Amino acid sequence: MVKNLTPEEAKTLYDQGVPFVDVREVEEYAQARIPGAKLLPLSEFLARYQELPKDTPVVLYCRTGNRSEQAAAWLAQQGYTNLLNLEGGLVRWYRTGLPVDTTPVEEVYAATSFKEVGPQEASRLMEEGALVVDVRETWEYPGGHIPGAVNIPLSALPQRLSELPKDRILLLVCNSGNRSGLAAEFLVNQGFDPEKVVNLEGGTYAWLGAGLPVEK
Repeated sequence: MVKNLTPEEAKTLYDQGVPFVDVREVEEYAQARIPGAKLLPLSEFLARYQELPKDTPVVLYCRTGNRSEQAAAWLAQQGYTNLLNLEGGLVRWYRTGLPVDTTPVEEVYAATSFKEVGPQEASRLMEEGALVVDVRETWEYPGGHIPGAVNIPLSALPQRLSELPKDRILLLVCNSGNRSGLAAEFLVNQGFDPEKVVNLEGGTYAWLGAGLPVEK
């Protein structure tokens, strides 16, 4: 269960030096943030959550507290026990009269160790022999997948690495690009050529949005 904090409770921890982590996206963080807060965008959470300390309290926040509460709940499933959520987020923090840093900053998303492509480029890679690996769950796959895609759920990937050729381009796919991005990062860390590991940005949703075919 995630523990929610009022702004006043959070400010007490802030004054004690407890780290604050902003899970909003880069563009939001650049405009306004709690002073000194670390940025860890929710879109990069799966790949970077291990940057968070497990042995000390951490306060997560977003604009209204919803995204950060989801992030905290997910982290609790990964074994984190010292996570706190700022109830009402940055909006309530500001309305309580607590400090907000509006100095413009230039933040960027963390550089990925793999390539990312859109649907048209992905289609071209498939024509050139890329192997499509759909990392969604087995129950999601029959609902509509890229033609010829092999289904290896993200949770099963470590046990099924031997099924993936290292001499072909691997095009990783999920619904939106988040899980497949984590899979791509994992493959590169396991010694796969970063030039041959490719993530479909926007996932199956982007593929469908481009009018490209799926199989069922």
